[in-house]
Amino acid sequence: MKKHFITLFDSAHLKWTISLFAIAVLLIITASLVGIGDNPPGIALLYGGIIFLFFAVLHPWKNPKNYWTLLLVCIVILMLEWLGITILDKLHKTEYLSEAVAMVVAFLICMPGIVVAIIGAFICVVRKKLWQV
Repeated sequence: MKKHFITLFDSAHLKWTISLFAIAVLLIITASLVGIGDNPPGIALLYGGIIFLFFAVLHPWKNPKNYWTLLLVCIVILMLEWLGITILDKLHKTEYLSEAVAMVVAFLICMPGIVVAIIGAFICVVRKKLWQV
């Protein structure tokens, strides 16, 4: 993992890391200015910014297996979150639930993570096919 973060700033990846991060920050700031409460364009800008933020960190991955692992982890987190909410609801212990935390994890981390995993795996497969021809 330490090696991964070092590769983000080596000469081969530095331009992509900075570019993707700048786009992410720009989209997130624009979403904040537009507003995200009941505003589909603002929400789309926020999701786009989060997706670019994911790619700013994950773009050195060349193996689609890494992206499939990300997809699996995000789906498992969503399932565990649903299971925890269901169990606490059945036990009538809903005072222990934090709706804000549940929404942030589900909609601002896992859902963009799933989108990034699918796009990243697709790009890796296409890239391998193009280079083999």
